Amino acid sequence: MSRVLGIVAEYNPFHNGHLYHLEKAKKDTDSNYTVAIISGNFTQRGGTSLVDKWSKAEAAVSAGVDLVIELPVLYATSSAENFAEGAVKILDSLKIVDSIAFGAETPDVEVLDKCAEVLYHEPKQYKPLLSHELKKGLSYPKARENALMMYLNDIRKFAKVLSSPNNILGIEYLKALKKLKSPLEAFSIPRREVG
Repeated sequence: MSRVLGIVAEYNPFHNGHLYHLEKAKKDTDSNYTVAIISGNFTQRGGTSLVDKWSKAEAAVSAGVDLVIELPVLYATSSAENFAEGAVKILDSLKIVDSIAFGAETPDVEVLDKCAEVLYHEPKQYKPLLSHELKKGLSYPKARENALMMYLNDIRKFAKVLSSPNNILGIEYLKALKKLKSPLEAFSIPRREVG
């Protein structure tokens, strides 16, 4: 039976790191087909994309993607949480995608999933830690990071995980899978030589 991989990207512009991610994800998931959810003419940070959406789609198809779907601008320019949820919602709603692969600085999807589990369920022991950090005047992302490290009680293991932008996005993909009760299997592809 054929397997279908889902990926989420900006491809602004498409480069060798994206090609590596796509090829490694196809291999790791043993997928026959790939669906890419790609932001259009605006980026996650709200800026105008350097590359127009038509060129992004053409680059993706030339690299081996079978279907490109534009991530609506509402999600594409939003927070990591909304960006990830919008993309996962689309992949899940297709009812043909088996897995999602994302690039992250941490290749261990279980470590990322442990963070996603806490952030999704917000256990009662976690909430006072978050509240305490917010009362210090910290930004919500920093307060959430500190509270999560305290809750997981392993600063050495999680500090680097929670300070890396692609890990944070990966955690949000995993959180969205939980929220949607999606059967998609998640794969973390290690990002190589990126800063």
